[in-house]
Amino acid sequence: MQTLILKTEGLSAYGLQTFDVHRKVNHFPTRSAVIGLLAAALGIERTNQQQLFELSENILVAVQVNNAGEKMMDYHTVQNFRSPDGKIQKGTKPTYREYWCDSEYTFAITAPSELIQKLICAVKAPKFTLFQGRKSCPLTRPLYEDLVDIDNPAIALKSRAEKGQIFSDIQGENLVASLQVRDKLTPVFRKYAMRTVFVSGQLFKDVQEVNHESA
Repeated sequence: MQTLILKTEGLSAYGLQTFDVHRKVNHFPTRSAVIGLLAAALGIERTNQQQLFELSENILVAVQVNNAGEKMMDYHTVQNFRSPDGKIQKGTKPTYREYWCDSEYTFAITAPSELIQKLICAVKAPKFTLFQGRKSCPLTRPLYEDLVDIDNPAIALKSRAEKGQIFSDIQGENLVASLQVRDKLTPVFRKYAMRTVFVSGQLFKDVQEVNHESA
């Protein structure tokens, strides 16, 4: 097992699942967002749930929020929108979308060496265009950062001695707080399961509330 280190900077919008007119952003990129980023680099279509699920089942993820950035909001109108009951409604409706400006994240992906090598090639020469959550948030720097021989993504992040709160798939030293998030891929298209996220440092109240809404 090895751990691939990736980094993003700039405008980002890792949103939460919602049918509301207010499209909120999470305080950290969720596991499903990381899977989506890697899948796009590999050239996996978002409708290919089997390949997405297999990718998800073979990696461990930790994310460090080096800089949360400043929250900003944009105004949009949408047509033929989906209502909370899942039905498509015709007409035009205003929406408000949140973004993080000047955010900085470090990602640690732990996986078998063969898969890691495929991921390295993919992030250096992605098959699809990569975004930081939404299409309006393109990458502003090369995604690849480093490769380390550590089999725990949270420990791999801590070894870099960078500041920032860590959100990890697995428990480790100083990961004292935890929360429940519905972002674990399942074999069913667009169906997600709950998982426990382990957090370094104090879990702020607004982070708890945001993730409760995603459940």
